[in-house]
Amino acid sequence: MLASVKGELWMMNSDRIEEFALSCLDASEKAGTHAEGFDLSDFYPMRQAAFLDGNKVAHIEVKGSLLNKVPGIYEKLGLATKYQTIIDETEAAKANGAIGIVYHVDSPGGTVSGVKEAGRAIAEAGIPTVAHCSNMACSAAYWLASQTDFIVAEESAEIGNIGAILSWADCSAMWEKMGIEFNALVSEGADLKSTFHTEPDDAQIEFLQDRINKAGAEFREAVKAGRAKAGAELDDEVWRAGWYSGYEAGTLGLLDAIGSTQDATSELLS
Repeated sequence: MLASVKGELWMMNSDRIEEFALSCLDASEKAGTHAEGFDLSDFYPMRQAAFLDGNKVAHIEVKGSLLNKVPGIYEKLGLATKYQTIIDETEAAKANGAIGIVYHVDSPGGTVSGVKEAGRAIAEAGIPTVAHCSNMACSAAYWLASQTDFIVAEESAEIGNIGAILSWADCSAMWEKMGIEFNALVSEGADLKSTFHTEPDDAQIEFLQDRINKAGAEFREAVKAGRAKAGAELDDEVWRAGWYSGYEAGTLGLLDAIGSTQDATSELLS
């Protein structure tokens, strides 16, 4: 689970996606709908909005990077999902009479900010919930999956990666070669204010490590509580933040069954 900047960097590196997507839509409209035999789903793994099936089971996609804020076009293209979207769709499912919810999870994880609230919405849904992990349910995505009553995963799906991380690039050697030295003045007593404005000192590293430890501890406790509710016993191996697939993941307590989306829905109906 990313503790701060990786999600934002991803957004910065993808700042032209919306422009490209809209240009594709415009070109498609000018040429006539599907005139060339393709649409945006040929370029992106589109995210489907939540829906109720014929059995009144709600289906909610947890797809792409999980972030607190993201432009709507990123969600539509399946590149990211807002935590608030998961919360809103969970509430809407209940309001529309869903008898249960299947969360379709395919995500490498996301930011700390927002995951606790989304996880709580799933854990406190008040109706049966099942997570189906089709490809990847790692880090923050596994936090959310672990809050359901039952986890089903494809045999080759990768799940786990329980832990928090904060990373940055140390460019000091490069700047030194270029003759650049960064300095920062802070108000009296605000010694943490310059964190990341200059190379972190020992006190700042200690502060950052403490934050990461606290985020990781909250992650572990949430997973423990969620899996205990499902009657699963977690192996201590999972706290190393590895990710596992298939029957190995099952023996570690990370999932309850190997199966397809249909199997997940059947489990909920049963």
